Amino acid sequence: MTTSAPLRRRAVGATYNLRDIGDYPAGSGARTRWGRLFRSDAARFADGADLAALSLRTVIDLRDDAEVAALPTGLDTFVPAVLRRPLDPRSLLSALNGDSVDVLGELYVALVRERGPQLARIVADLARPGALPALVHCAAGKDRTGVVIALVLSAIGVPDDVVATDYALTTEYLTPEFFAAVPTESGAGDPADESLRGARAESMAGLLRALAADHGGARAYLVGHGVPDEAIDHLRTALTH
Repeated sequence: MTTSAPLRRRAVGATYNLRDIGDYPAGSGARTRWGRLFRSDAARFADGADLAALSLRTVIDLRDDAEVAALPTGLDTFVPAVLRRPLDPRSLLSALNGDSVDVLGELYVALVRERGPQLARIVADLARPGALPALVHCAAGKDRTGVVIALVLSAIGVPDDVVATDYALTTEYLTPEFFAAVPTESGAGDPADESLRGARAESMAGLLRALAADHGGARAYLVGHGVPDEAIDHLRTALTH
């Protein structure tokens, strides 16, 4: 169903978790194309040599001002459009059930319920003609990035179990070495907080179930928040073959 190497994980820049979402089934015999949409943690890119292989036209940075200041990527030097689209999940954490067995799953549901307009704008950004190839990243490439990529994949017809498995691949790359290497201010998470460091497939599966129950699925959720049907159709065409 998925593979972690060599095509899925891309060793570009000083990243730990830069991955291609190609070769996933997307219904009616279609599959997602390699080299069109990438997901990643934040990293510094000293030069554009490795980055050139991705041919990026758009980068969507989901971090807030403090995170960007703590770890500037330099991507605006090499990519035509670098869009700042902060999602700020930390403000939602205090309202969650601290005793939950799946804090991250609850956080993801809270994100889609409280950040609908922002999430819709991000998907619309990706659906613009000429926007791809694109990279979506936050600090660790796990939570905010995970929700955005899940919405995109689910909206274009990728099955829930595949979406959840793609999300869970993060556990292979966000090692203790990753958390030790990034500054705390970068937003990548507190290395001592195990409840926020994981990437269980069930956390993402729970979000997808909530989208189905509350909205009829990711596509209907995005349309309900202002993304035109034709934009999602364009995104599916651009991402699949």
